[in-house]
Amino acid sequence: MSNMVNKFKKISGFFFCLGVLCVSVIFFAVITFTPVSNIFVSFLKNGFISAFNQENQDNSYISFSKTLLKLSFPGLNDTDTNTYNLKSYNVFDSENADKNISAEPVKDYVYNPYENIPLKDDESILSIYDLYAYYQAASGVKIEEATPPPENLEIPPDYYKITPINSSGQKTKVPKLLINAETSFTVDLSDYISKQYPISSFDPEKKDEPVVLILDTHATESYVEEGTEYYSPPFTAERSTDINKSVVLIATELRKKLEEYNIPVIQSTKLHDAISYQQSYARSLETMNEYLEKYPSIRYIIDVHRDSMITATGEKYKPTIKINGRDCSQVMMVVGTDDGGGYHPNWRDNLTFAAYLQQKMNNKYPMLARPVNLRNARFNQHTTKGSIILEVGSCGSSFSEALYAADLFGECLAELLLEKNK
Repeated sequence: MSNMVNKFKKISGFFFCLGVLCVSVIFFAVITFTPVSNIFVSFLKNGFISAFNQENQDNSYISFSKTLLKLSFPGLNDTDTNTYNLKSYNVFDSENADKNISAEPVKDYVYNPYENIPLKDDESILSIYDLYAYYQAASGVKIEEATPPPENLEIPPDYYKITPINSSGQKTKVPKLLINAETSFTVDLSDYISKQYPISSFDPEKKDEPVVLILDTHATESYVEEGTEYYSPPFTAERSTDINKSVVLIATELRKKLEEYNIPVIQSTKLHDAISYQQSYARSLETMNEYLEKYPSIRYIIDVHRDSMITATGEKYKPTIKINGRDCSQVMMVVGTDDGGGYHPNWRDNLTFAAYLQQKMNNKYPMLARPVNLRNARFNQHTTKGSIILEVGSCGSSFSEALYAADLFGECLAELLLEKNK
């Protein structure tokens, strides 16, 4: 009887060990050859392991993350595992043995899975958060979502919310030159960026010969106060005749930025739309012609506006992203054409200027620019080869967001003007 029991135990032990072996083989096969591998890599790419691991200056350590990678993916070499820039614990560090080993990341460390990957446009469409990381790697500028409204925001009855949105339209690794063409023309901005820059050079030392004229056709356009998260009708598009509480303030910020770069610039603060909104472009054209007659040196006219983005349900959108930790309005250049029948021989030159300027913004501050808006009206842009409308934010934007946008746009504009001033 005892012999039978012993034989049974031996047979049971054999099958138990065999079962363990089979389960192990199946487990590693699943990890290595099935979509589970992709899930594992996804965790790594999104910082799961990097949040767990920490930097250690001692060279005698075991890299937990690299060990896991190599066990699960035998084909990976050290270069492949370094691509993710993963942090490591020294599990044998006696000096830190009593310290609390937690998942807290290194202070000020921003995980960026793209920081060691060559930047090239392979038409890959990334998630928005991967785009932020990729653009940061390309430009060194930290791009994030704008500050969202509080989760527990309670909107009073008959009030409507204000929502930040990213309106850049960017989806690929390298920011594109984007256009929203509302005309009968078929336009590819890549064709325009290859054209010769159309505006002649100037002498930056001649301060009495301004090169840039800044004005506001719709000078009473305004913004909401800081921290405004909802609004009450009928104030659907803020306006003010106080130039310190309107888009004129944003134009002034742009002028100051150009002056920092030694660009000869002049500004008109006339309220062209205060008397009659319908006649505002006629009056701003009079202002442009007055300045052009007095200062024939003017080559660029920047007409600063504030966009309006209100849905049919009353919700306001404000085009906003966070750049280097600050909420920033996005800007949109509007270029007119002769598609509506108006005399406008310069519109292709204006569009070439806008294409170069959008490329500059894409390189310096990705997602600052919204797609260029090409329209069938001329918007007084027949006056120079360097004329554009600049829409800064929208009626849901705050002054601080719009001022920051004017500052960054002004930096890009000034650098472009100086680069092309040959």
